[in-house]
Amino acid sequence: MNEFTDQIAGYFNQVPMWPLVLLGMGIVVTGIYELFHRKRRAEAAEEFRSVILSTLSGLYPEPTNWPKSIDTYLCARLPVMQEIIEYFKQNVPQEDLPAYNRDWDNYCHFCRAEVTDDKCTAAEMNPGIEPDPKKTFHTLVSNLLRHANY
Repeated sequence: MNEFTDQIAGYFNQVPMWPLVLLGMGIVVTGIYELFHRKRRAEAAEEFRSVILSTLSGLYPEPTNWPKSIDTYLCARLPVMQEIIEYFKQNVPQEDLPAYNRDWDNYCHFCRAEVTDDKCTAAEMNPGIEPDPKKTFHTLVSNLLRHANY
């Protein structure tokens, strides 16, 4: 064992120290950058969640104030949601972007084509037979918000 440690000590006596100092500085800078990047990402995720929750207040997480003409109501909020989605997209990891885009497309399709007051009424009158748009809406919004969990 002493031969091994003597060999390592001899190596450090022979090699100049500047490459090791440079490597150490690089590791420290990378660590600081990673901490900053994680903090910025966490702040963006928190802002994403709060803006979506405030935009959809009364509808998500519990539909306490489900408005009449829900399709018109949700379509009117699509431009704001689009802006939120585009702003947060830069914080989504590259491998998660296809799922993020798919979740957003599903939400848009639901708001434009699938939700109506008639379907909501039919689901309330025939629970279990008709698909409930409120549950579908909750699932779609939850799918969007899961991208902000870091």
